[in-house]
Amino acid sequence: MNVRAPDIRHPRTFYDVFGTVAAGVTLMAIVLTLWHGTFIRVEMAVLLAALCLWAIWAVSEILERSAEAEKAEKRWRRRPR
Repeated sequence: MNVRAPDIRHPRTFYDVFGTVAAGVTLMAIVLTLWHGTFIRVEMAVLLAALCLWAIWAVSEILERSAEAEKAEKRWRRRPR
C-alpha cells in the first residue's frame, strides 16, 4: 500500500482535505489543553477560520478538477475512431 502525505498546495482527494483538517484540529486541541488565556484562544480562532477557508478552497479545487477531467473524457469519447 502506497501512503503519501496530504498535499496542501494541490489537494487531489478527500484524504488530503481530511488529513490536513484533522491535523489542524488535533494541534488546536493540544494547544488549548496545554495553555489557557484569551490571547491563545484568539489565535486558535484565527487558525480555525484559516483552516475552514482552506478546506472550502480545497474542496472547490477538487471539484473543478473533477469537472474538467469529466469534460475531457466526454470529448475523448465523442471522437470518431
